[in-house]
Amino acid sequence: MRSILLLVIPIAIAAVILATVGKRGTGVFKKQGVAWGLTVLMIFAAIGIGYAKAPMAGTPAPKPDVPNAPSSAASFVWDNAQVLSSKTVRELDQRNERLWDRYSVSVGVVTCNYGRDDLYDYALQCAGDMGLGGYDMLVVLDISGENYWLLQGNDLRRDFTDNDCSNYAYDYMENSFARGMYDDAVLDLTGALEEWYGSYNG
Repeated sequence: MRSILLLVIPIAIAAVILATVGKRGTGVFKKQGVAWGLTVLMIFAAIGIGYAKAPMAGTPAPKPDVPNAPSSAASFVWDNAQVLSSKTVRELDQRNERLWDRYSVSVGVVTCNYGRDDLYDYALQCAGDMGLGGYDMLVVLDISGENYWLLQGNDLRRDFTDNDCSNYAYDYMENSFARGMYDDAVLDLTGALEEWYGSYNG
């Protein structure tokens, strides 16, 4: 509505002036004041036209449609083998949000079809690619290789040893993993790790 007024008012004033000028003759255009007045009116009319075509003031620009933007921007869940449900991925992301808010740590989860014997080296590579730190952890599920690995950051090795990694992974994942219940496997393990971080930082 405001943009329409900005457009109509200058045009109406200009029309009145032109009608008056038509009655008095063209000599009025030779007066400098009238010429300046018409120039100003034309500027206002141009502004009004531009404003009328512009988006309404205060209307936010449309945001790009990026699927799963929040998850993909900050997620430490890489379901490359596509074996986890979207619900599980959300739960893992929420768990990581809690871990970060409380302890400034993250537990990464990677599913893959690696199928080689050096899963430890692959896990190290994934941890580096994710940017995980010395107090973070990473669990890798190799679906085609029928294997899994829990990797701890270097700063945890004294308090959460390699044996602890093996024991936690086996105790909380083996049964579900062997039956192909990968959602349960990662949720059970990361839940146990969340409890461990609570005790560790308690």
